[in-house]
Amino acid sequence: MNEPAKNGASPIKRPHSLHLEGNARLTIGGVISVKNYNDKEVTLALCEYILCVGGENLNMDKLDIDDGAVVIEGLILNLRYLKSAEKGGFLKRLAK
Repeated sequence: MNEPAKNGASPIKRPHSLHLEGNARLTIGGVISVKNYNDKEVTLALCEYILCVGGENLNMDKLDIDDGAVVIEGLILNLRYLKSAEKGGFLKRLAK
């Protein structure tokens, strides 16, 4: 399993993958965590990036963080990558 390392060390890198079927089903591998989820946007943390999936009537059909797998269904209108603001991600920034 690729889990964050103990004692404040960097998490193990998990490569990610995307498979889009039309604009109705997106399978994502390599997800570390779900940052935000509603019917218009799903925000996911990947190893070095944040992935924002925008659309309408979005629903997470599958969520398995242990395996890093997420399946999103609905009308998928855009995918946007954001560079993580800081190594260590959201929780490290929150702890400051």
